[in-house]
Amino acid sequence: MSPGTFKAVTVRPFQFSHMTEVQQAVLGMLPDLALPHTLAQSPRDVMVRARTGTGKTLAFLVPAIEARLKMLQAAGRKALTDNGRVNDPALETRGKRVLAREEVGTLILTPTRELAIQIANEALNLTKHHPDFRVHVWIGATSRRTQMRDFMTGTRDIIVATPGRLRDLLESEPDVKRGLSHTHQVIFDEADTMLEIGFRDDIEAIMSYLPPTPQRQTFLFSATLSSKVREIAQKHLAAGHSYIDCIKGQDSPVHADIPQYHTVVPSASQQIPHILRTIAHDQLVNPGSSKVMLFLPTTKMTQLFTTIIKQFGRSLLPAGRETTVYEIHSKRPQSSRTRTSDMFRKDKSGASVLVSSDVSARGVDYPGVTRVIQVGIPATREQYIHRVGRTGRGSKEVKGRGDFVLLPWEVGFISWQLTDIPIKPITVAELKTQLATLAEKHDESPGHSLPLSLKTSRSSSFSTMNSIRFQTPYKPLLDEFDRLGSQIGSQLDVEAVRETFLSLIGYYFSKSTELRVSNNVILEGCRQWTTDALAQETPPYVSEMFLQRLGLEDRRTKQFGRGAKKFAPTRRQNVPSWDGRGVQKNKNREWTSKEYETGVRGKEADGYRTRRYDQDFRRPRQTASLH
Repeated sequence: MSPGTFKAVTVRPFQFSHMTEVQQAVLGMLPDLALPHTLAQSPRDVMVRARTGTGKTLAFLVPAIEARLKMLQAAGRKALTDNGRVNDPALETRGKRVLAREEVGTLILTPTRELAIQIANEALNLTKHHPDFRVHVWIGATSRRTQMRDFMTGTRDIIVATPGRLRDLLESEPDVKRGLSHTHQVIFDEADTMLEIGFRDDIEAIMSYLPPTPQRQTFLFSATLSSKVREIAQKHLAAGHSYIDCIKGQDSPVHADIPQYHTVVPSASQQIPHILRTIAHDQLVNPGSSKVMLFLPTTKMTQLFTTIIKQFGRSLLPAGRETTVYEIHSKRPQSSRTRTSDMFRKDKSGASVLVSSDVSARGVDYPGVTRVIQVGIPATREQYIHRVGRTGRGSKEVKGRGDFVLLPWEVGFISWQLTDIPIKPITVAELKTQLATLAEKHDESPGHSLPLSLKTSRSSSFSTMNSIRFQTPYKPLLDEFDRLGSQIGSQLDVEAVRETFLSLIGYYFSKSTELRVSNNVILEGCRQWTTDALAQETPPYVSEMFLQRLGLEDRRTKQFGRGAKKFAPTRRQNVPSWDGRGVQKNKNREWTSKEYETGVRGKEADGYRTRRYDQDFRRPRQTASLH
């Protein structure tokens, strides 16, 4: 390992003293792994199976940096040889610069924008003592002009990209096509996720622009080895490539030391109270360090539950108004997603909740997460594994825990998809009992379970914990959880409920095979969820044409639930249906060693959402009227 890279790893900024298993396995192959293909004695391609959160990003970045350094050194020596010189520092430097500006060193493909930014920042930290190194990030929802300007004016050492944006640039920018035609190394990170979410065609198109093996070195990292992953490996890795398995035997890809529990709520009316109890349970179990991730199946449900938790959490959770609630999903502008992800990653308030769709499920590193709560079924079995993998990271003191909350008609996912996962049942009543016990202990001795360094003076109504204040006494508030249904139902906007309902139908109909239930059962379950969980008088109306497109038929009269139409948003005539959605312009981003920032002109972070999602539940709902 070069002195500059070694200094970054062991001194600044990482200060690591020990390697993880995957790091030891991969870095133990140096320096041979970083040799040019003309000097390598055996195939340089590597396939690695490793869990998320095990330090594999550093494991593939170090060889990438070392290989680039050796390639630049070889280019400098070649410039001397071609000109018949033995010692000419200026000529040698020019030779290195020509290669650095013309040929891409390493291309890293990753499934999500957030993960791409995280990898790029780690690469910048690793190259802190290599001042001439440049790291480029090519992702959607950011300026193509800025990306191309940086590519054309700087060195091309490392490019981190999502498949969609990279393919777009390859097919539209000749300079990108020419630069990548000499790429020395390709790394697939989270390969299974890229294939799960439909990037197979993009990957094949991208690979057609790259040099063949063995001229191109290929690394493939994945937590699972599905048939699709094996096909990619067989097609794009050299025969006889090295295989490293950091998940021994038949062990579950989920960390063995993460306790996992599932709850099948008896009725939908108990879903939201149980979720809030689970968050409260975590705040009492981890006082002063609670950091929760809550996953929902759709964007609309993520928006709705964010508002519910913000409004009711401030009165029901132990930390009350001190609880910080973050929200992230694919409909938010990229600048907002990046900012939210960074804020939650750095959050040390002691009581925070990130409400997320699957955009945060894989790869992005959030240290200190104490609990992952999954509501509804994930897209796949692997997605369940990746979500649970968000917890217990960054510290040996944070053990983490996973909770899986299901409605009765969703239980088939556990029975058929998670048979080999060590997930234990816990009932609503059992969690109530545990929460009551914790509340009693807290009220008797507020802060009793805190580390000594976090225990401070107590006031008459609050106990100070870290930077947060817990409500004291807390046990009397537990009865309020069961009264949530009527409060939510009297305040929720009907159109917001309808949009969430339709999003759930669209999502769950595609999951009927995994659940082993018919679409009719799913439809009825979603309808019942709106009346029981959200306390609506009637389920949202669904047009007969819509159900026919889904292969179903609504047997109710056409007038049933028509009142919902009164809440439909109005739109100006002659305005395209997409106008006002998404982001129109992006500011030029600044790329620094600490963060990757993007901004949006003329739009705030929450500007994408209609007012109904942001309304205060304490305001009385307006009565609908016909005009």
